[in-house]
Amino acid sequence: MTTESDPRERRFQLENLSLAALEWGPPQGPLILALHGWMDNAHSFVPLAPALAAMGYRVLAPEFPGHGHSDHRPVGNYYHFLDYLYDLHQLWPQLDETPALLLGHSMGGILAGLFASLYPERVSRLAIIEAMGPLTAEPGDSLARMRAGFVSRDKGFRPQGYPDLAPLVKARAAAGGLDESLARLLLERNLKQRDGLWHWRSDPRLRTRSPWMMTEAQGQQLMSDLQADTLVVLGEAGFDGLREAWPERRGWLNQPRLKQIGGGHHCHMESPRELAALLERFIGVKSSEHTNLG
Repeated sequence: MTTESDPRERRFQLENLSLAALEWGPPQGPLILALHGWMDNAHSFVPLAPALAAMGYRVLAPEFPGHGHSDHRPVGNYYHFLDYLYDLHQLWPQLDETPALLLGHSMGGILAGLFASLYPERVSRLAIIEAMGPLTAEPGDSLARMRAGFVSRDKGFRPQGYPDLAPLVKARAAAGGLDESLARLLLERNLKQRDGLWHWRSDPRLRTRSPWMMTEAQGQQLMSDLQADTLVVLGEAGFDGLREAWPERRGWLNQPRLKQIGGGHHCHMESPRELAALLERFIGVKSSEHTNLG
């Protein structure tokens, strides 16, 4: 017997690769499309999704190319945010209904906001966790950034196996400020066992540096057609830079409401019930009232 906490595996065929996804909740429930962060996977939503499923929502968490159980990009291709946006563009027609909420964490939150601005008619509710618009760089850094990006591609990556999972869990927990149980949850879907060793399932090309990053002016223009009611959720111990960016970046969003919940950058994993209640309230409130979200 399955319960709301048991996800269903799904796959979606794009132009030249296949995306894996996990789905929770009643098949006919209102859809929440949940986008994970960089180097994470659909297990990012394992703590949150069952609480939303118990409220009657269907949660679909696709995995971006190179992450989790999704295919890697073909040889000679890399991972730029523009390509992720096109992945979402290809995925969207395969959804069997318009999502009641587009939800994203970190990189997934950045992409959710950009997608909602690119296609405002598709997104009526947007919730972004530990994100606040695209990453940007100073125009004067462009040349150095491109050189460094190409150098990172030239280095290549040698496959490596690990006899013990514990050191990887400790390293992931330390890097993300996570409890080891949550770090293990994320790693379970980014690793596979072969010949008695643990190997990365995620594509090592994800770690290459981006050779190009947009400027503040370009980022603001790309967000300029965002019309969805927007909720921004930050962890109380999350990235300080996001709180510092709020006074300016709030103008990039559509009358956004800012809420803080317990936890750090992965607050959606650390305080899932608090967030689920907040999201339920956000989805149900009238558009004209959303800035007074309690």
